[in-house]
Amino acid sequence: MIKLEKQGFLVVPSIRDVKYLKYTLESECREVLLSNAHIGNLKQLTENCHRNGQKVIVNHELIGGLGNDRIAFEMLKKLYKVDGVIGSSVSKLNQMQHMGLETIFRISLIDSHSVEMALRSLKGVNFTAVELRPYSHAVEFLPMFKEIFTGKFFAGGFINSEERIKICQKAGFDGVMTSTKKLWSYIE
Repeated sequence: MIKLEKQGFLVVPSIRDVKYLKYTLESECREVLLSNAHIGNLKQLTENCHRNGQKVIVNHELIGGLGNDRIAFEMLKKLYKVDGVIGSSVSKLNQMQHMGLETIFRISLIDSHSVEMALRSLKGVNFTAVELRPYSHAVEFLPMFKEIFTGKFFAGGFINSEERIKICQKAGFDGVMTSTKKLWSYIE
């Protein structure tokens, strides 16, 4: 997802348990979302992925032991050498973008108010991509978001079958993020 290539639909593995990282290292995935890392293992996990030619995305809100301030964000870039960050805070993502990290705005579509707020938040931002979740609402609301944001879009949340990946492709998404291991090697 980082420095996205226009020619391909991406399936980005979301690694919730470190024991599953070996499967992505054996795959042709170009990006990996480390969903359950902590400050004690993040550097090694990132190095393993980079050795395999994979970009590393982290959710700064879920990294165990990491603070939520400018110093923590600098550590993500300089010490842990992650390539991108996904999160739900526009202000935090803006800070990380200014530090040279790729940024993915995670939007949870839970009701009409959350859709309105997200559409407003997207005006004037220049993030690398947006992730809409959960899958069913992401497909429904993608056209509205594409009117406001011209970057890349990913679907997430309950992407657990090839059928759902195909629906996301047909809807116009650039890729999906999934923790469903059997889909990590999906190629149409």
